[in-house]
Amino acid sequence: MADLHVDFAGVTFRNPLVLASATPGWDGVRLREAGEAGFAAVIPKTIGPVQEWAAHPRNGRLSLYRVGRAKRPIGMVNIELFTTKSRDEWLTRELAIAREGDAKIFASILAMPDPEDTAELARQVEASGLADLFELNVSCPMPASGVGMHIGKDPAMTAAQVAAVKGVSSLPLSVKLTPNVSSMVDIALAAVDAGVDALTISNSIRSFAGVDIETGLPYLRAYGGYTGPAIKPVIMRHVSEVAMATDVPIAAVGGASSWRDVVEYIMLGASCVELATSVMWEGLSPIDAMLQGLAEFMDRKQYESVESFRGIALSHITTTEELAKEPPQFARVDHERCSVCDVCSRVCFYGAIAEADGKITISRERCDGCGLCVEWCPKGALTLEL
Repeated sequence: MADLHVDFAGVTFRNPLVLASATPGWDGVRLREAGEAGFAAVIPKTIGPVQEWAAHPRNGRLSLYRVGRAKRPIGMVNIELFTTKSRDEWLTRELAIAREGDAKIFASILAMPDPEDTAELARQVEASGLADLFELNVSCPMPASGVGMHIGKDPAMTAAQVAAVKGVSSLPLSVKLTPNVSSMVDIALAAVDAGVDALTISNSIRSFAGVDIETGLPYLRAYGGYTGPAIKPVIMRHVSEVAMATDVPIAAVGGASSWRDVVEYIMLGASCVELATSVMWEGLSPIDAMLQGLAEFMDRKQYESVESFRGIALSHITTTEELAKEPPQFARVDHERCSVCDVCSRVCFYGAIAEADGKITISRERCDGCGLCVEWCPKGALTLEL
């Protein structure tokens, strides 16, 4: 039987699934329920200042982004801020309730403009005895200035926050980095040099929800954070780049909704995977099936532990320049599987695919080996070969 336990910055998780800091963890009861549903660790909404905590807009703050005729949702824009509960409520009641779910408490704390204020927050949370490790939020895309990604975009400011927390806390610390940068590597390296124990990659992408063309009114009248399945390729890029540049554990977060997504992130170097949007859309009931699917996959592939396949994809990642040096490939059709539809010829802009005598023909002279026909073939009848 597959062993799903993972070591994350010295803390043992019973499996690699973590509830990310978001609406599903707005209070202790919901965090407890997430632990009972199977999450190995749970992260509350980000805990912030004593006197001021964020008041959410209560006139609509979530907008699904839909595509196609079926209007299938592929992402979501939110203008959520931090916790609406006070620091005192978390420390005296909510975290204690969360611990009843038997999940590790991965306490999210806000990096405030003055690192000493951040350090004091960490000290108070640790003193409660209710947290197992910290996630330092330097990445929220919504605030106008001073906090969130405005800290996390700067390597020196991020490092200062990490150093301040590490100076007062003995708990393992992960810093939650922002994807709203051209490269995350320099920021990650600065955090590692400052003593961070792990990295969380990543937060939501700064975005705009769009406009109702019938009224001319925005769906949400403020810039927000984009989450959900559509951002996964962006986050996979950041996870893999940082994993190849550092040795610290990584918690991947962005678009995961199935055990296959979890496996992908682990193969790109993550030790655990955080979920939020999928829980908001589907609830907690799919978590058991995700864990079962992961265990069955590991048994089928004879992986004894999560660590045994962590990062195995990284050595195969190269540059586009190196790929261009490799031998060209050409589209090939399996006529037995082909239904002779017009999908492949429609998407081939090199004019390499045509229909003749009721069969698809492919010109090697015209084929540029892009692979779009392979991706779109509804029957899986096309492949790229030398």
